[in-house]
Amino acid sequence: MGCGSSSAKYQEGQNGQSQKKTNYRGEENHQKPRRQYSQGLEDGWVQAQAAAKGVDDWAKNPIIQPPSILNWIVGDPTVQRIGDEIHMWTNGALANIQHYVADAKDPTNFKQLNDSIQGFGTVRPYAYLDEANNKVILFYEKYEFPYIFASKMMAAEAEIGKWEFTNYTKILESELTWEKFGEKRVGNPFVFYNKVKGKYWLYYSASMIKLTDADVDEPMNLGLAEADNVMGPYTRVVTEPLEIPSGFPGLFIKGHGSLKMVKSPEADLTCDGVGVAVCNRLTFNPATNQTGSTLSMLRTTDGGLSWQPVVTEFIGPTLQEGSWKEAFVYGFDTLMDPNDASSMLIYYNARNGWKDATEQVGVSRFPLDMVLKAREAC
Repeated sequence: MGCGSSSAKYQEGQNGQSQKKTNYRGEENHQKPRRQYSQGLEDGWVQAQAAAKGVDDWAKNPIIQPPSILNWIVGDPTVQRIGDEIHMWTNGALANIQHYVADAKDPTNFKQLNDSIQGFGTVRPYAYLDEANNKVILFYEKYEFPYIFASKMMAAEAEIGKWEFTNYTKILESELTWEKFGEKRVGNPFVFYNKVKGKYWLYYSASMIKLTDADVDEPMNLGLAEADNVMGPYTRVVTEPLEIPSGFPGLFIKGHGSLKMVKSPEADLTCDGVGVAVCNRLTFNPATNQTGSTLSMLRTTDGGLSWQPVVTEFIGPTLQEGSWKEAFVYGFDTLMDPNDASSMLIYYNARNGWKDATEQVGVSRFPLDMVLKAREAC
């Protein structure tokens, strides 16, 4: 335990030495990649619409699109820098967790490897990088077969480079009343080691609300659990859902999706109780009778037990017809920009409308200074 800077820098090895250039694709264990996404760095960045000043969009977003009309979703990206590569995991339309890889110098150009976890109802992954044991642990939500009206949280682990996921373990299931509203669901995991507490912390979403204008089910509440070991067992830290003030003029909060700490040492929880995170928040606009989802940057001053929005409209929907993120900006994950130490990347999926819409993955860039200002906000 103890206080201070918490996140290890992903470009350094366990002994603080720079890692040699290494290919962790494990391509000898995989079929030929099925799709190639080529967005050259020369295309550049542009100020994002419906976003805070300083947030730039990749000019050729989205970077990953759904493969077919039968699989219309590429959702909930989670990313980790491993050696000289960026690895991304996403989920499809209620099935399979996909695995992509990009050269760290070209962080918008991903190619697809074999699916990491197959099967109906495997969604909303989070990739935890266990550098000490040379493995990645995928936490994810698993619908209870044959129904989609209940889910539990699972985890599986794989050696880096081999990517054969095993040791499937149940992490969490609905127990408390507020985890069972609408449907008995727990998902949207985010796991990190809280150095101040000396525990692994797990933020998660629970319950379900129906957004009728989009005909989609979304999570309502946020919870927090902890464990001595990354694979559990986890126990609840709070017995009531976490509350986040709205901050949206004229909008009502309908629910919360995932809450994740920004993956930078400058955002980490420290002894003074301060830390910085991002959360996707579901909204309702009574003037237009429309729902939506916006990413907000948050600050905590009590060690992560409560959060306040400091950049409410961090990245939001454009509300412009034809935009790839017209209506909802959803699941996300952050990463230090491999090409600019003063910037962060945030990968997220977005929805290009309400009913009968598709979801795809894009990337934005924001200055690290935004995290520092959020940390110091009063």
